Amino acid sequence: MKLPLQNPGSGRESAYGILVVMSLLAVLLIVFVSLLSWSTTNSRITTRNILFNESENAAESSTENILAYMMRDFNYGNLGSEATYETNSPQTNGWPVYFKLTATNGDSSAVSGAYASVSIGQLTGGTTNLSSQFAGLYGFLIPCTVACKASPQELGQSMSATVVQDIQFAVIPLFQFAIFYNMDLEINPGAGMKVNGHVHSNGNIWATGAGSGSSQLVFNNYVEAAEGVFERRSTNDPSAYRSGNVSFTITNNNPLAKANVLTLPVGASSGNNNPTNVLAILNPPPYNLAPPNYSAAYLGAGSNYLENEADLLVSNTVYGTNGIAIVTTNGMSTTNIFVWYQNPQNNPNYLLFVQPDVMVTNSITTNAILGVSYTNTFSFYSFVTNATFYDYRQSATVRAAQINVTNLDLWLANTNAFTNSLGVFHRGYYYNQLKTTGPTAVSSEDINSIYVYNNIQETSSIMPAVRVVNGMRLPPSGLTVATPQPLYVMGDYNVTTNGTKFSWNLGDTTNTVPAALIGDAVTVLSANWKDYYNGSTLLSTRIPVNTTINAATLEGIVPSNGTYYSGGVENFLRLLEAWGGTLTYNGSIVVMFPSQYATAHWAYGGNIYYAPTRNWGFDVNFNNASLLPPLTPKIKGTIRGAWAAY
Repeated sequence: MKLPLQNPGSGRESAYGILVVMSLLAVLLIVFVSLLSWSTTNSRITTRNILFNESENAAESSTENILAYMMRDFNYGNLGSEATYETNSPQTNGWPVYFKLTATNGDSSAVSGAYASVSIGQLTGGTTNLSSQFAGLYGFLIPCTVACKASPQELGQSMSATVVQDIQFAVIPLFQFAIFYNMDLEINPGAGMKVNGHVHSNGNIWATGAGSGSSQLVFNNYVEAAEGVFERRSTNDPSAYRSGNVSFTITNNNPLAKANVLTLPVGASSGNNNPTNVLAILNPPPYNLAPPNYSAAYLGAGSNYLENEADLLVSNTVYGTNGIAIVTTNGMSTTNIFVWYQNPQNNPNYLLFVQPDVMVTNSITTNAILGVSYTNTFSFYSFVTNATFYDYRQSATVRAAQINVTNLDLWLANTNAFTNSLGVFHRGYYYNQLKTTGPTAVSSEDINSIYVYNNIQETSSIMPAVRVVNGMRLPPSGLTVATPQPLYVMGDYNVTTNGTKFSWNLGDTTNTVPAALIGDAVTVLSANWKDYYNGSTLLSTRIPVNTTINAATLEGIVPSNGTYYSGGVENFLRLLEAWGGTLTYNGSIVVMFPSQYATAHWAYGGNIYYAPTRNWGFDVNFNNASLLPPLTPKIKGTIRGAWAAY
């Protein structure tokens, strides 16, 4: 009988095998459990990340909603209180997740029930250099911070997020731009031209040059447009096609399209800032914002009207610019022109009637035999008179209220007051003292601004206007002349401060004072101009002399319309003579609206004008806030700063 052989180690090997399998299963189980835990953790982290991002988006939506209201209020008026914005919540209807929006932790100043924290700082007392889009400019800033905490509700877990945004609301003096257009800007010079200052358009920029080299159009500073920047003629310009020949010396993100719109605050809504309505700042204000009955003329929206800001008001009607009746102390004024001195601190007599400073008394004999005679006294102003001349572009006779700057300067410095049976007559020194000293002081600067409203009836052949003459030397504190009508300037303007040193040349404004010319259109007449020129006077006989104008200008234009060209920046100063010499201009070119009076389209040659050699440039004095012209309008913009989420 045979017995089977046995392997003494086979039982142990089976046991080992079982142990190995069990070990592998344990390892696999651990790996599985780890993978499951990792997957669960990863899913939880992903969910929390998604929830945090959603919370962050909700918080940012809240801050952006508040900033939108703040920008609206600032651009078209004034910022409201912090509480006004803290209780302003975005519409959350339809959101997939409901969020609770609150002020940030630790903000004890937030009002009860606040959806966000809002901090509004004080307007800076001095100017600050601006950043971002406004690099190279300065302005007055209101620093603000908006923060919101968003917490998701009813999701079983809390993953809140807080967003904090800093923003600066900037008030920017307008005349520090070399060129500023509130509408499409066209510039197509027939000769080389260099633009050395900041350029902005609230519409498109259409720019071409005449050729290469010295014939190029060169921009030596930042150029920006709220819409597009095109190196060709406007689609509304019917002139022969031309493109290119433009050089931008700053190449980093310049020129800039889709830039922020810069707003001139003239009303409570964006529609009031369109080019047609923005001319409201030149027009007489509505009665409820006009002196002498309302101090609101000098606050908030009222302060945007140039009439309410000017030192002297001139009108040629007994009802003034706003139906204000003239009150005189003598009742003997025979001129059709009247002048008021305006002072917001002189409550309630905001307007003081300025007596004429010239009186002429004649003794007239009517019957030599009987010796019957009478005395006739005439009075008038030495510095404001009437003038009549012809405008060849408008094909109309101009009837202008004329400011004689030399006589104005003499009147302002005249300390003599005299009294007679008709009353007390003060000269300019008296009004300068009211402005600069004592309880009615509003400034350390003497009278330096005039607003003129010409009530001459406009017809198809008669155009009311204002003209400035004898302006080589302005008053020491400078001078701004503003009117809603067309404005003419005759002869050299603002070229000397002492009569011995002169600033005749491009880039030289060392012998000037701050000055601006503001009107419906600005026309330059040389010192050779003769008022007896009429509609039959040939262009070839109207020969000018070289002329220099050192002043900022704000005016309207007649835009290109597909049939006629606007004339472009190169023709923003209107001319009526056969120029062959040089017209030098140092200033700031601002175009805000379509002209309302001087509406004839641009035309060259014919019997209108021949072009001068244009030596034109930006007045670098305006880079200094203390040298800005009186009544400089201020535009508004926003600068975004730090953004943080946590």
